[in-house]
Amino acid sequence: MKTFWSLVPKGVKITATIVFACALIVGPVIGAFQGHVAGLNSPHGFPSGVLASAIGFGLGLLVGTVIAIWLLCLGYVYADARRRTMPAVLWVLIAIFIPNLLGFLLYFALRRPLGSACPNCGQLIAAEQRFCSWCGNQRFAEPARGDSLQSPA
Repeated sequence: MKTFWSLVPKGVKITATIVFACALIVGPVIGAFQGHVAGLNSPHGFPSGVLASAIGFGLGLLVGTVIAIWLLCLGYVYADARRRTMPAVLWVLIAIFIPNLLGFLLYFALRRPLGSACPNCGQLIAAEQRFCSWCGNQRFAEPARGDSLQSPA
């Protein structure tokens, strides 16, 4: 069984890391700028830029973490849906546009069992299919018709 991290596509991992790093860099800069513009006064004698940068760093850390985790979860839904022979892009769009994480809940409630590889061509076959959609090969061999199936005389 593959773990969450190994199932997420590499491009999504890289994108989530870049978004997280950008949020950590941009947060203090915006915080310092806002603190300077608003004239934020520190109660403990710190310069306003330092306090605002610290607040910006905290907010950047929070926002970057939330967005990175959301992207990683979307990548997981995409890869897992493909592995289960489901329409991956459709499920990612459902997870994006149905609010309050209900799209993710729908995916996990309605996902199919894992598919298996066709013994002839190697393409994924859904668990409920008897024949491969790609090559037409039968998924399982016919049961042998022997004496064990007949009733004793």
